[in-house]
Amino acid sequence: MMELTMPDDTSLSPLRRTLCSHANAIRVARWMRRDGIDAAIVATDGPLQPWRVIEATDANHQDTRACA
Repeated sequence: MMELTMPDDTSLSPLRRTLCSHANAIRVARWMRRDGIDAAIVATDGPLQPWRVIEATDANHQDTRACA
């Protein structure tokens, strides 16, 4: 899977950049799936939360960018 990254001009600490990464969203979605929750990853416009992991039942499938 291609890693999606945020622009380098976004001013974030290294920890925040890791927590905001697409890779971390995938990791969280996998944890949710292991617990029996169907998860989806959606893109947001927020620089502090560019990816949000939600229950797939809450996802509007037209707005879903990627599923973990």
